[in-house]
Amino acid sequence: MGKQIRKPYVLWLMFAVGAVFFSIVIFRALWVPITHDEAYTYLHYVRQPWAGIILYKPPHIPNNHILNTLLAKLSVQIFGLSDFSLRLPNVIGAIIYFRYAALLARKFRFPGIQILAFLLLCFQLYFIDFFAMARGYGMGMALSLASIYHLYCYRDLNNGHHIWRTLLFAAFAVYANFTFLYFYVALVGLILLLYWSEGKNQTKSLGVLWRPVGIVTGVLALLIFIPLRNISGDLFGSDSNFWESSMHSLSWIFTYKQHFDIGLWISGFTAIALVVGAAFFAWDHFRKESQIGWYFYSELLIWLLFTAGAQIAQHFILGTEYLIGRTVMVYAPLLLTYFIFLFQRLNRYRHGEHYQLALSLILVIGSALNFQYLNFKEAVEWTYDASHKDAIADLKESKASHSESFTLGINWLFEPAMNFYRESEELDWLAPLSREGYQDKEYDAYYLWKEKDASFIQKLEQEQSGYSLIATYDNGAVLFIRQDYL
Repeated sequence: MGKQIRKPYVLWLMFAVGAVFFSIVIFRALWVPITHDEAYTYLHYVRQPWAGIILYKPPHIPNNHILNTLLAKLSVQIFGLSDFSLRLPNVIGAIIYFRYAALLARKFRFPGIQILAFLLLCFQLYFIDFFAMARGYGMGMALSLASIYHLYCYRDLNNGHHIWRTLLFAAFAVYANFTFLYFYVALVGLILLLYWSEGKNQTKSLGVLWRPVGIVTGVLALLIFIPLRNISGDLFGSDSNFWESSMHSLSWIFTYKQHFDIGLWISGFTAIALVVGAAFFAWDHFRKESQIGWYFYSELLIWLLFTAGAQIAQHFILGTEYLIGRTVMVYAPLLLTYFIFLFQRLNRYRHGEHYQLALSLILVIGSALNFQYLNFKEAVEWTYDASHKDAIADLKESKASHSESFTLGINWLFEPAMNFYRESEELDWLAPLSREGYQDKEYDAYYLWKEKDASFIQKLEQEQSGYSLIATYDNGAVLFIRQDYL
């Protein structure tokens, strides 16, 4: 692999860049209004007893990412209820992610490559969204990246305690978000394959390997068996083919869901990278005269293929849909690390280091371009939740807070977040909001979404409706209040 060149400025630069990224996470966690899924998690799970969270008691849908929910409950009990306290566990997850990104990057030989590898892993605006939200995805990505790092250390140093860490971090990733179960199953398959492939050259006894695999897997199975059995809510996914469903979706999130056509190009690049990696793998491992040495891309390629294989097998055996949207982030740390270690394999060729540098730089620049969409107003997956704090402020200004029980008709998508703010901001004057949205009765005000409520909004806009338009928000929401309050 070659001895790494250590330069103090590289470490300081990583620290400075990591601090900037972490500051962005902090500000988003503070300023972006609470989203539908975060609020739903709080209302239906965080408020449950500890055992209810662990056992996945009703309503059984996947919003309860258990480790995230447990830590959110602890945070709220310590710091009180607020957007930030609910999100704090995932904010801390960002520290884990950036730290292990730096540790992985430092495994490369040249300072320029070290910096680019770190930037590629961190210049992911979509990841930053989830580090600043109370969901299990950011936590899962941080823990899975830690697992990848420790597998590298095990393969590089042949030190058995890294197998424990690899498995433990992967297991915690599953407990943070169940979609990472594919990642964990693939990891166990990879470890067994690596043990079998070493054959007579095996330096670790069977007991040394099977002890961590058996213990960690057994404990994880006990923890997730009842929750997995209890899941009865709808899981979103796609019945299209695996590549179109999951890989196209993954490529799109690498563009921060802004450019689907560019996402298709990324999908094509990914396909080429997998084929090239497979060709290198065949050349490196099946030529008897090959003395190529060891490169980590091989393990990452197998890990990726096993993860995809587990998902495809489940689709054909159980009929489950393929992962799409944010759920495909189970592949994201694996794929990004695969890219940077695959480029390292080019170093065996003349000018290979220049190719490695150029390819890494192209990916870093492409990732950095997404930061033109950086904002502190909304999350890309829940843009319709961006105006809730503004709407509450406008209601207060309209003297709605002077009412003993002010009723608000809403689009049902707004219900969890608005009920969250009723509690966190102690809006005693606002009556509880219904999950059914606005029903067949009159309300003191209406807070609706143009995209879904256009026909009802037209009725409210008529002069004889008795309501006045108070505000139109950037996310397409509108606020009408009964003229009696004006």
